[in-house]
Amino acid sequence: MLVAALAACAKPAASGVGAAPRAPKAVRLVAAAAAALPIKVAVSGVLAAQEELVLGLEVGGRIASLGVDVGDVVAAGDVVATLDPREFDLAIERAEAAVGASDARLGLAAAADPAAFDVEQAPSVREAEAVLVEARLNRERVVKLVEGSLQATAQLEVATAALAVAENRLRRARDDVRTWIADARLRRIELAQAHKRRRDAIITAPWQGRVAMRHVAVGQVVQGGAPVVTLLRIEPLRLRLRVPDRLAFGVAAGQAVEFTVDGADVAERVGKVVRTGPAIDRGDRTRLVEAEVQNADGALLPGAFCRARIVVAAAAPVVTVPRAAVVTFAGVDRVFTVASAADGTPRAKGVLVELGRPVGDAVEIVRGVAVGELVVAVAVGLAPETPVQVVE
Repeated sequence: MLVAALAACAKPAASGVGAAPRAPKAVRLVAAAAAALPIKVAVSGVLAAQEELVLGLEVGGRIASLGVDVGDVVAAGDVVATLDPREFDLAIERAEAAVGASDARLGLAAAADPAAFDVEQAPSVREAEAVLVEARLNRERVVKLVEGSLQATAQLEVATAALAVAENRLRRARDDVRTWIADARLRRIELAQAHKRRRDAIITAPWQGRVAMRHVAVGQVVQGGAPVVTLLRIEPLRLRLRVPDRLAFGVAAGQAVEFTVDGADVAERVGKVVRTGPAIDRGDRTRLVEAEVQNADGALLPGAFCRARIVVAAAAPVVTVPRAAVVTFAGVDRVFTVASAADGTPRAKGVLVELGRPVGDAVEIVRGVAVGELVVAVAVGLAPETPVQVVE
């Protein structure tokens, strides 16, 4: 039994000693290449309307019509809402009647400018001037008669008083005409204001946009200044980005911005940086950057979250290797080179790398491999210290 046990224990050892070595894996080597890629800053942001305007009425009244609703597209000049015009039309008629009365008092022709009216041509002024001339002549005649002792001195005093009264009447007539002229101008201003109020009873869109909110309903009585609708200008849009302070100094107006919209079935789009914030926000240590985005098709909506890349440099040298040359395990990326072991056999050697952007069938290597360094072209199935055989 002892002999049999010893014989059984000896069999595995004998088989281990006689096992054949693992066959080397055939691999092909490629050199890490140099490529010129733009430098991009990855950020996130939110789309916003170019303009957001709350349209309101300058005058109060009852809403007679409201031709838009939420989501409607309006063109520049389209009528959005109107007030009941009856009160405004009556105000215009009342102002026109007042203008006619003031013109009739002056004897003005229709559409004549009161400011150009000659005070001396007013009938009341001309009448007062005639009375003044008569009073002056009468006094001169009385003076001669008194000097010739043909009339008493008392008659001269009466003539002098009559002349003073005539002079005062002329001054009063001129003042009255000037007052009438001012009143005529005031009536015309009131008429212009009545017409303006009539125009203010109609709201028109100042530019093309979409209705975001409706604040009133037909038949509702509103005060002057009350909001009626909120209008958004969505062509173009603003893309508001928050750039970390360590990357903000390379961002400038005119740079391209590539972005995608989360949840939207739209391809990647390109905008342009148009303005940058003047300071770093102390709260989140970011700088506000705004890009302009074309939205003629209306596919983009304000408020959407975006993932963007700001192209801060047109081209910069980078290192690339084939995608198949990189293997990832437990979140660690590595490529393989070939080195000789102590016994002289070629073996795979893992090199940790930091990946960058994809470049077609290759990938950017940020750190770990230099240009011209040879790596295994297809690293699938390799592990460190795996025997390899380099083939052409």
